[in-house]
Amino acid sequence: MKLTYFNLRARAEPARLILAQAGQDYEDARLPAPWDDMAPWQELKPNTPFGQLPVLNVNGVEIAQSMTVARYVAREFGLAGTNNLESALMDAIVDAVSEATEKMYNAYVFEKDEAKKAELTKKFNEDVLPSLLKNIEKGLKDDYLVGGTVSWADIILYHFVKELPSQDALKDAPKVAGVVERVANLPNIKKWVETRPQTKL
Repeated sequence: MKLTYFNLRARAEPARLILAQAGQDYEDARLPAPWDDMAPWQELKPNTPFGQLPVLNVNGVEIAQSMTVARYVAREFGLAGTNNLESALMDAIVDAVSEATEKMYNAYVFEKDEAKKAELTKKFNEDVLPSLLKNIEKGLKDDYLVGGTVSWADIILYHFVKELPSQDALKDAPKVAGVVERVANLPNIKKWVETRPQTKL
């Protein structure tokens, strides 16, 4: 397998974390961040399925879209539940976290207008994030989100929380904080985080 993305965590990091937890070898192909050097990406872009990264190449077949890639490797390596019901419950959490992630990126990274940025940031911090954590918190009945064992949903949640500009919101979500801490201390995850390239995002 070859996973191609920029030299950033961002949208490829969930798949990298899942592969790390699964103990799988793969080629971690990294292009320069677009703001550092656009040329390699401009050259590759026309040859990608949807003109976007990340792309996962599996035996010559290219899989696009970040959550599709993450879901594939989770299913392939036993981190996506033991039945369709567990998988659906994981998907629901992942989808909710993904929606919040987009809003976080829009507020903190992509928006350039300062007034709009302040508005989006306020909405994220006062509405989007507390609501997401509250809803996950109330559904947590075990050490992990679904099925009593670590899954890609836990890893996605961990990645989202660790990318937050502040961890203050976890004070009101102790069970979520517990999941994040448990994932952080998984040996394979811990090793990856300690040794992965240090990047801005």
